[in-house]
Amino acid sequence: MKTTLPGRRASTARLISAAFIAFSAPQLAACAVDSSDAADPTELPAPGAVDIVRPLTLSERARVPEKEPGFVAAALGDHELVITHDGSMTPFAAGDVLGGTQGGGYLARVVSVRTIDATRVALATTPAPLTEFITEGHFHVHYDAREYARAIDDHVARTRELGVEDGEQIASAAEALKISSGASMKLLDLSSASLPASCGVTAHGTAALDVTAELSPALDLEVHVGPRGTLNPVPELKQLRLVASGQLDVSARLQGTGTVTGTCSVDLLELAGGVPSIPLPTLTFWVGPVPVIVTTDVVPRAKADLGLSFTAAEVEAEAQATAEIEAGVDYRNGNWSTIWEPSGSASGSASIGAPGPITASGKVSAGAELRARLYGIVGPNVGVQAYARVRAETAPPYCSYDARVDGGVRAYAEAVAGVSVGPLDLTLKRLELVDLELLHFDGPRASGPLRDAPECDAAP
Repeated sequence: MKTTLPGRRASTARLISAAFIAFSAPQLAACAVDSSDAADPTELPAPGAVDIVRPLTLSERARVPEKEPGFVAAALGDHELVITHDGSMTPFAAGDVLGGTQGGGYLARVVSVRTIDATRVALATTPAPLTEFITEGHFHVHYDAREYARAIDDHVARTRELGVEDGEQIASAAEALKISSGASMKLLDLSSASLPASCGVTAHGTAALDVTAELSPALDLEVHVGPRGTLNPVPELKQLRLVASGQLDVSARLQGTGTVTGTCSVDLLELAGGVPSIPLPTLTFWVGPVPVIVTTDVVPRAKADLGLSFTAAEVEAEAQATAEIEAGVDYRNGNWSTIWEPSGSASGSASIGAPGPITASGKVSAGAELRARLYGIVGPNVGVQAYARVRAETAPPYCSYDARVDGGVRAYAEAVAGVSVGPLDLTLKRLELVDLELLHFDGPRASGPLRDAPECDAAP
């Protein structure tokens, strides 16, 4: 695998991963790509890229089993790693620090060794800090779901142009890969969901809500490990930087008829019957002999705050919010800082079908928490949420209605990392939950007539 060293970090030199482990689709495993063979039209592009600023150096006790002679397979259990071999592997011992790509990646210290039979050994393990595995190195991992989707589309187009054998099968596998990549990740899709009685809905009225939320994520992870000082070779974490960015779209429509009076807060995920977390593609790279594995789970969040009060009326209101976000954390030289650069816009409308005292307000907040992990253990949680809000009301003599639309976006971050290992202990640095500043943006205002009467002709 090529690397980009200082002085050669042009964007055109961004590296594609040397190995790709298929996720959630075993039939794609045969499509792993090595960057040196990228010209092969049958090989699908791998997700993400890694930029090597400084080559990685393993510690004296670090081992990468799958690169050792005699290795056959590794199976991950609960605090246990079972290694299958051909009988020729170097024996394992307590204190060995193991890293590998199988099972979504692992980084663990061996606590004890138990031989199962001539070709299998069970290793009791505990999570190991990064600085027990890597003593020095600096790298940057980048993943953009939209970029990856475009790369897959380009690959399929080239395959069809070249008339590659099994081209349709490759295209089908590529489409499955594209769906899993999260180019436009559907966090929530709620259609005509009836609101509960707690919102003031009775036998004399109905109220329903449509909500969609989509996220197009990008991730940037930077890690730098090095000695504490010129005369102190003990490794420490110099920098851990993770930024989640992309576009978050939230859309909501509220419809009500008859008589409804009440206020409520609704868990939209519960109303949808539960929405599971969504894994992004596992990013797997080989940096010389060192595996680098980044996994990310996207955990949806969504709720609605509603206030309704109308009698014998028809009310419809909708709002949309689009937010471009960049949120994350940066640990550098012993201190945590947060990253927050949002922007956004809102749009929407409302209509009321009968005169009378009417108020209707709906605020829908939706987003996700991104849990990115290096080797499954090192990394922060970054949450982003956008809201779309619409308010419509009437006032005496109920000749017309007015509506206002606005939106906003907020984020939060938290992290904990083992930053150094000494002869006696592990030093932890924790970033407690930080709420990042709310950004508010105004949308349009609207109005419309409710009835035609002499008093409505008077100038305001």
